[in-house]
Amino acid sequence: MPAPSFSITLEEHASFPSLGIEHPFFKDSFHVFPGAKEGVLDHSAGRIASMDEGRVSYQIMSHLSGIGHDNPEAYQRANDEMADAIKKNPTRLGGFAALPMAHPEKAAAELERAVKELGFFGALIDSHLDDMTHFDNERFWPVFEMAERLDVPIYIHPAPPSDTFKDQRYNGPYPDTISLGLSTAAWGWHEDVGLHILKLFSAGLFDRYPKLKIIIGHMGEMLPMMIERAGRVIGFYRGSQRGSSFNEVWDRNIWVTSSGIFSVKVLEMLLKVTKKDRVMYSIDTPFSQSIHGRTFLQELAENSSLSKEDLDGFAFGNAKKLFKLDVELKKF
Repeated sequence: MPAPSFSITLEEHASFPSLGIEHPFFKDSFHVFPGAKEGVLDHSAGRIASMDEGRVSYQIMSHLSGIGHDNPEAYQRANDEMADAIKKNPTRLGGFAALPMAHPEKAAAELERAVKELGFFGALIDSHLDDMTHFDNERFWPVFEMAERLDVPIYIHPAPPSDTFKDQRYNGPYPDTISLGLSTAAWGWHEDVGLHILKLFSAGLFDRYPKLKIIIGHMGEMLPMMIERAGRVIGFYRGSQRGSSFNEVWDRNIWVTSSGIFSVKVLEMLLKVTKKDRVMYSIDTPFSQSIHGRTFLQELAENSSLSKEDLDGFAFGNAKKLFKLDVELKKF
């Protein structure tokens, strides 16, 4: 069967002046990924051309991770700058807010402003603060409470590790570039987000806010392989403590994107443990290329077990439903 005529992607990075790109991790990454720096800075013609090349109908942009946690005003300005860029291509681009999670009350207020005034679809937040703090402590929960109230998702995305954490955990008898890769996109990022979700579950977040919607990327951040064991073991240690099981939370509160993993086998493994309407296509722009995503969709059409209905849902239908997207999608 042919590849879908439409697609929606939602882990697609951009940078705006008020937050910028001044982080050592991105300086290194831009050397590893030629064209990525230009890609994050392009919010108009070049981005749209790349989308057209990959046959992406609609893209939800997000800010680069790991920048500006202690500057709430910069987040507001950067969200305004993103909103201005979206206004120039409203039928092709949408946005996730960046939130100053070091200041939870201000982050919750900014989420409300970004959704109600700027028309954003929710927020994409770093998985941790600069000191590697996760958000299982209840002081961070005003953000999740606001997301549930607004009925918008929070996308939890990996962030660069601290130098101390990277050195202690990932340094070894190999070049520093290898330890950087191990601590981020090769392994550490995904382990960190997966652990974060388990900690949020263990802290009772999803029982407090049962209608909360959380998105994670990269085919589930290692959790699909461990879902049965992790859920069973945590349940054992919880003992008589009441609450939803992890499988119930996975089915009710979690959505997953493919971002940057273009593998038929991995997607089919994910779908063994995840409802089909909770899995969505994404590219990871500009660190992955739209054209490679298009090739992936074609491979799924030709070589996977997905039906046409399932493939259309993955490529665009599930995202359109989740975000209540009321725009005429460009057909390819």
